[in-house]
Amino acid sequence: MQHVYSSVLHWYEAAKFMPHRPDLRDAILFSPSLKEARKYARLRKEDWRSDWNLVRPSILIAGLGFLALQRPELGLDRADLASIKAGLAPMGLPDRFLEACVERFDTWRNGPRVGFVGADLAPEPVVGKAAAKLVSTLPTWTLVSPCNGRAAWRLHDWCLSHFVPVQYVGLPTDRFSRTLQHDLVDKSDQVVVFEERGAKRHDTVIAHARKQKRKVSLELYAPGSEQPRQIEGLV
Repeated sequence: MQHVYSSVLHWYEAAKFMPHRPDLRDAILFSPSLKEARKYARLRKEDWRSDWNLVRPSILIAGLGFLALQRPELGLDRADLASIKAGLAPMGLPDRFLEACVERFDTWRNGPRVGFVGADLAPEPVVGKAAAKLVSTLPTWTLVSPCNGRAAWRLHDWCLSHFVPVQYVGLPTDRFSRTLQHDLVDKSDQVVVFEERGAKRHDTVIAHARKQKRKVSLELYAPGSEQPRQIEGLV
């Protein structure tokens, strides 16, 4: 289920209860005002996630990232940092904390958008190894993903749990057609393609990515490989 938050503050306060108290998270999701959202979370501080002080910068930056992706008309991808910081002032967060988060948001918006093709069919150790290698070289990035049955949902969920923003292409009802695949490539700076050895399932995607001058990584795997239950290398 997709959650749409009324503001970045609603997201930030709700994240204090993710993932262990979805009931409290959802209460803030539907909170009628910034003041009520803050108050509700403050009165339940004993239920905040134990690592809150460590993850709160990543949570705020991810919230800004999702807002930039889902509301492009706001122009957050090109707004000056002082204006973004001023817009966050109603959250009542420490000035130095906000300044550091806005600078990290600037790093994110200048970072790469990475699309994965074929990750839904590839063995999860192969996907995990490729993604872990990618993450190790990038301070911040965005996953570009379809939202239909061809999405690599384990990778998608890992990104959300680690506050990596996701840019969706297409609709849940769309087929993973050539048009949708090309749209995914066009919205990406880098494309990681998973292909069974000897197969040519994704040749057109690779050709389109190269034509668009996207960076392409090809990950080959053996036919008939088993798929374990979790993405190794990312947990």
